[in-house]
Amino acid sequence: MRRATRAALLFFVLGFCSCLLLVGLVRFLSHIDWGRFSQYEIKDNTPAAFYPVGKCPDCHKISCQYWKIDKLNDDNNVHLKAARKLGIEPCQSNAEFESRKEFLVSIHQLQELVNTRTYRLKNLTHSYPYVVPKAVVLLNEIGDRFEAKLERLEIKPHLMQISSVLRTLESQNGLGKRNGNAVPYSAHMYGTTFDLSYKEFIPENGKPAKEGFCRHDLMRHVLAEVLTEMRHEGRCKVVIEKRQACFHVTVCK
Repeated sequence: MRRATRAALLFFVLGFCSCLLLVGLVRFLSHIDWGRFSQYEIKDNTPAAFYPVGKCPDCHKISCQYWKIDKLNDDNNVHLKAARKLGIEPCQSNAEFESRKEFLVSIHQLQELVNTRTYRLKNLTHSYPYVVPKAVVLLNEIGDRFEAKLERLEIKPHLMQISSVLRTLESQNGLGKRNGNAVPYSAHMYGTTFDLSYKEFIPENGKPAKEGFCRHDLMRHVLAEVLTEMRHEGRCKVVIEKRQACFHVTVCK
């Protein structure tokens, strides 16, 4: 009988303490400003904000400006002429390039491209992320000027995307089977040329926009003005490739 009484008393005390703890927890939670945490969450997600097509405030700012842009139609022969002056000897096969690339980098004929604060490499299926050092200098300056123009419009930095870089004759021929726009000999084979997408720009520290949302494609006008200026300065040759939705850029001078 005494054991039963003690057990009942113990259960009563434990139940009473549990109730006190639960009441205290409810009161504590009711005094927390949950809105404060939701504000932080929104702030963290700002770079990846998506806007419906036609509703993007950045694109509206760009569309209200006048952009000084050339036709940007330097043909393949113009690019090849510039590439042969500054570029490497083209590699016939992918295996040949793989065997030579470390040597070409060691003697400063080529430099590997990596993602930076102004541009990102896309998934390169038919090219290698290597260019001559002067092309790296050109690419970095294009990125700096592009970012500066966005800043003047009070638009946050956006990343350019590089869709193609150095190709071998083998990869160029393979690309020709898929892309009717590809030519038998391209400036890409000399390591002097890169393609910049004008279809999509990515917010800094953000993610690519989902299908049906604005991909900031109007920023092509900003980039085209940068390329026009540098073309006038004799720094590069440029052609707009419509099928591949990119600016085909070759370093010169």
